[in-house]
Amino acid sequence: MEEYSFTTFKDFFDYNLKKYNHDEEGNKILTLNDLSKKLGYNSPSLLSMIATGKRLPSSEILETLFDEWKIDHHQREIVRIRIEIEKRIKKNKSTINLVEKLTRLDKKSKYTTIDLDDFNSIREWHNLVLQMMVSAPGFVEDYTLISYQLKRKVTPVEVRKGIETLLLTGLIKRNSKTGELTVADPDSKNETTHDIPSEAIREHHKGMMARALESVDEGGVDDRHLNSLTLKFNKDKKAVAKNAILNFVKEFNELFHDEESADIHQLNIQFFEHTNYSNKYSVSKDNIQ
Repeated sequence: MEEYSFTTFKDFFDYNLKKYNHDEEGNKILTLNDLSKKLGYNSPSLLSMIATGKRLPSSEILETLFDEWKIDHHQREIVRIRIEIEKRIKKNKSTINLVEKLTRLDKKSKYTTIDLDDFNSIREWHNLVLQMMVSAPGFVEDYTLISYQLKRKVTPVEVRKGIETLLLTGLIKRNSKTGELTVADPDSKNETTHDIPSEAIREHHKGMMARALESVDEGGVDDRHLNSLTLKFNKDKKAVAKNAILNFVKEFNELFHDEESADIHQLNIQFFEHTNYSNKYSVSKDNIQ
């Protein structure tokens, strides 16, 4: 696997650390402490935070690591852009220009799974809602009205841009004679893509989860239903569990999707880890005493 195929610097760091600090049998040649001293740092704490993803490297540290691992010029530029993307995502800033630059530079980039128009159609949470609204009975293409129907979570300008993006991607179309908007594929499912390491998907999920949080304060209990479940879980069954969730979503849609309704609702399901018992931080009776 090539270094530049990674989407996070943590994975890039971990890959190179194992590649250059272990022999062919996997035995450690250098510890993180050894590497820190070799690079001129008295303490391994800084590299440790980078290794665990708690922080991103400074430009100085990054160039030092590049030199140590003999990363070529092309790969260095790709990693620099990816780091900047990570920084902007954490600050909720736009990364569209960086993604465009990355896709031109890195043909193997996982960000190229969708083109820029498709990227924008998924990235903004309200675009898929707009697609659903277009197919609803009584839909009127009035951007101000739609803004109010969406509880003013988006502006009329954002509504207009969303519709333009949906037209560009072919998710909706305009009748050449009447000018009315219709959904291009009436049978399309409005379920966001899963398991794609794309910034578009991450930002879409963030937007939908933010709407769910707002619904706690804005709506009554009769208008929403929120559940949470904390359980002990065997990681070996993760693939089976995720498949069960996908099947549930499909069954839920088949049972309750009503083509004649103009009311749009959202079903979100999150499944994630609370704990991470790595060998370094595992809890046992020995290290408690």
